[in-house]
Amino acid sequence: MISIKLQRVLENLSSNYMPFTLLSRERLSEVANIVRFVELHEGEIMQIRGSSANDYLYVVEGHLEVIQRGAIRSFTGPEDTRHRPFILPSAPATATIVARQDSIVCHADRAMLDNLIAWDEMVHLSEDTDSELHDRLELVRNSLVFRRLPLELVESAFKRMEIRSVGRGEDIIRMGEDGDAYYIISRGTAETYQLGLYDDEPSKVADLAEGDAFGCEALISGNKRCETVRATSDCTLLVLNHQAFDDLIKTPLIKTVHPNIARTMMETGYKLLDVRYAEEFDDHHIPGAMLMPLYELRNRMDELDRRQRYIVYCHAGGRSAVATLILNQNQFDVVSLEGGIRDWPFETTSVVDTVEESTKKAVNAR
Repeated sequence: MISIKLQRVLENLSSNYMPFTLLSRERLSEVANIVRFVELHEGEIMQIRGSSANDYLYVVEGHLEVIQRGAIRSFTGPEDTRHRPFILPSAPATATIVARQDSIVCHADRAMLDNLIAWDEMVHLSEDTDSELHDRLELVRNSLVFRRLPLELVESAFKRMEIRSVGRGEDIIRMGEDGDAYYIISRGTAETYQLGLYDDEPSKVADLAEGDAFGCEALISGNKRCETVRATSDCTLLVLNHQAFDDLIKTPLIKTVHPNIARTMMETGYKLLDVRYAEEFDDHHIPGAMLMPLYELRNRMDELDRRQRYIVYCHAGGRSAVATLILNQNQFDVVSLEGGIRDWPFETTSVVDTVEESTKKAVNAR
């Protein structure tokens, strides 16, 4: 349960600040997990450190100054960061904030925000917008096994799952059997029974409900089932068979390339495609990259040449993985840049640099 004040601040963030304004209602419900708010009184000073992902800093209320590497940046109000947040230095570097009046600042975990953006695009990949299918896709995403996998694999897993119904009292899996599939409860309830070290009969160890998953241990270990799961009501299950489970764990769908390899590929004809927001691109990008934000990709795909090979990148790799999947499904020759521009060790430029260089060339040509 969050406070009324925090709820008000979150609504302000979701309604007025990029990229939160582009998130779906489902993703907005997760925003509280990826941001933290700090209240500062006039004259108060604090140090803040981002993660390795160059986190975002927003001014929600007030007037403050940020000191970083000896440079001072003044923010006179919320409007200064609504469309372009201040980017914090990577850890272990810090920035110093000085409140010139009572203020509220928001520190957003950029890597987790990238994941929310990427997942929104993943949901849109589904051709059917039926709400029940949407809910099932969310269940797959929240399953522990798939939380550990790249987002693009979740969509693939969803497509390969079958829907199975079982009646109340029916055993879904039995102790001692071979592992045949991974299960997620889409609707209904069940109980898990296991045999203790000194037990003669299995005893109940857990209650399962919608969203709970089971069956992965035998698939990963290759051993026999060590549990029995019995339906306690009529159940609808999402079932991923053994082969599909192995394919998704062992065979990545997205080809990624190290920055050093990518640079060589650029010299052999690959073109860079930047799928971040325009504001991020303006701040800095890899020279020669074409900007096509992920949320525009499906509608602008005709602007790309299917005879051209592409290296897709974003900030850290989450959005570029989704873009690579979309383009792969549409017969493009494409790879994703490992670590995104965050881990790119070579030259980057900004729109300001490009304009200044063009102006300089024009002056010299006279």
